[in-house]
Amino acid sequence: MTKVPLNCILLFILLLLSFPPSSFGQTSLVKSIYFKNNSSGIDKRYLKSLNVIASKLSSDTFGFLKVFGFADRKGSEYYNELISEKRALAVYNYLASHSKFDTTAVYVTWIGESEEAYDLHFPEAHIQQRCVDIYIQFRRKEKLAKSQ
Repeated sequence: MTKVPLNCILLFILLLLSFPPSSFGQTSLVKSIYFKNNSSGIDKRYLKSLNVIASKLSSDTFGFLKVFGFADRKGSEYYNELISEKRALAVYNYLASHSKFDTTAVYVTWIGESEEAYDLHFPEAHIQQRCVDIYIQFRRKEKLAKSQ
């Protein structure tokens, strides 16, 4: 049996509890944006994806946005907390500057380093940890039509 890290379970529960089930449908979008070591600058290769996400945030079906910033374990705990915050805010600020959406329907957080978030037994693990995960929940169009 595979052991699921406690942090992953807690993050999943947090996601489930934070969405009111009666307000949202099953449609969602998840995207990860990866960063270079010691960087919070968004790589140009992600701009097209972020622009697509920004257009979806401006749609009438947008429900809720969550942005999670992460860091690898190479630096100090304080530094990793800071860099994960900068990464999360860089992605959020980019999306906010390229779309109009309800800012009360946004949750931005940074987790810093988390040894349990990713499997560190392969070379790409540190790259996986230097990321921002974007989660968007959309409303079903039928529910939106009934409320108007």
